[in-house]
Amino acid sequence: MTQRRMGIFYGIGVGPGDPELLTLRALRVLKEAAVLAYPKSSETASENESKAYSIVRAAGVEGNEPLELLFPMTKDAHALEEARKDAAAAIVERLEQGKDVAFITLGDPMLYSTFSYLVPLVKEAGAEVRSVPGVTSFSAAASVALAPLAESDERVIIIPASAGVEEIKERLLEFDSVVLMKAGRHLDDIIDLALTLGVADEAVFASRIGWKDEEVVRGIGRLKGRKAGYFSMVILRKARA
Repeated sequence: MTQRRMGIFYGIGVGPGDPELLTLRALRVLKEAAVLAYPKSSETASENESKAYSIVRAAGVEGNEPLELLFPMTKDAHALEEARKDAAAAIVERLEQGKDVAFITLGDPMLYSTFSYLVPLVKEAGAEVRSVPGVTSFSAAASVALAPLAESDERVIIIPASAGVEEIKERLLEFDSVVLMKAGRHLDDIIDLALTLGVADEAVFASRIGWKDEEVVRGIGRLKGRKAGYFSMVILRKARA
């Protein structure tokens, strides 16, 4: 009796929002995979989840078996671990049926993505795991703003804006460019720091890149006091010599 082939687990980066930024490889794997897996908050549907799903639909991907995976919006390590185990079990169940599973994520699967937590759990079951890289929001933002992230031997660092102004200040002294992810709630503090260090004029604020209501602003001093959402970032650069 021939043993059934175990399916392959793919992490698919669908880019920041524009379906045209899906890579050809990502599109091919998405169309070929039997199962389309996507994360969902166990409390409520978040923009992150619905947007990733809508991107692949807008790109013409349809006919997959949908697999909704629930993850709590919490920092409780135990709750997160249990949710990841449950998600991995659901994925492995499909893989053991010989189905390839494509797990979609905004941006790149290996950067601030739930997919990376599932990789070791799925590999433990003996499945093959592959990652298909995607366009990151900060690289897309830099392109829209025509703001180079690095030139020659310059150095770049990516950190969450929640690291705090002292950490950001230290990193900007050490690196030539600092990409601050999830900057919404911290925007005023970032602006104050940028003004103090004299880098506000060249700093780039970007929100909802690749979406219909995307916003890119170069020179962030004028944004003081405004509200910004979860999908916002700031790129700080030292002045060039």
